[in-house]
Amino acid sequence: MDNYVNLPNDASFLKMLMKLLTFFISLLIFKPSPAQVKQYQNLLDSALNGHGAIFVYSEPIKNIRLDQNDMRDYFESYRSYKDKDLDTVMFEQIIQNSKRGDSSLWLDAELPGFLLVHSRDEWVSKKYAVQKLALTDKVRIKFYINQINQFNATEIFDKNIYYFSRPVFDNSKTFAIVEWDNGHSGLGGGGGIVLYHLQENTWKEVGIINNWKH
Repeated sequence: MDNYVNLPNDASFLKMLMKLLTFFISLLIFKPSPAQVKQYQNLLDSALNGHGAIFVYSEPIKNIRLDQNDMRDYFESYRSYKDKDLDTVMFEQIIQNSKRGDSSLWLDAELPGFLLVHSRDEWVSKKYAVQKLALTDKVRIKFYINQINQFNATEIFDKNIYYFSRPVFDNSKTFAIVEWDNGHSGLGGGGGIVLYHLQENTWKEVGIINNWKH
């Protein structure tokens, strides 16, 4: 019996070819430039530093606490910023874009100064901290070991874990918000939503547009 290979018919072959072309074109179009990657990392650094966080939950906040009904309050709080009147369109765009935001897990490379945890009952390894944070100084090593020991010994509901959303942008990509929360112990901690503005390739904090306590 002669050996042969079944080839797809013309229609299915063309359909498969179009899918491949669409995939490769999307890679070319949507691949961020080095400058865009640097800007995004700058925004993450600006948004996550300053909270005193050490342990960050690996799953970003998905349901951003922005309410269409409160948009006027956001606008009134920051209608005049850097001698520029902000309009409600920017806040409207951010609110809409937050409904379909990026919820992919945080990567260690994105948050180099934090220890990622994947569940509240996770046991954090000292080796992980030393390697990720490149700890060599004895004082810093002792500090983080103490923090990890305290974290591992703390009751699940009382662990001080920080949660952050991925940035949500307006359509111009020059304004963005990041939500954070560190609720624990039932009544401990709090959170907020901070607005940022891109100025000369650097993200600057505008201010808090929403906050709460647990």
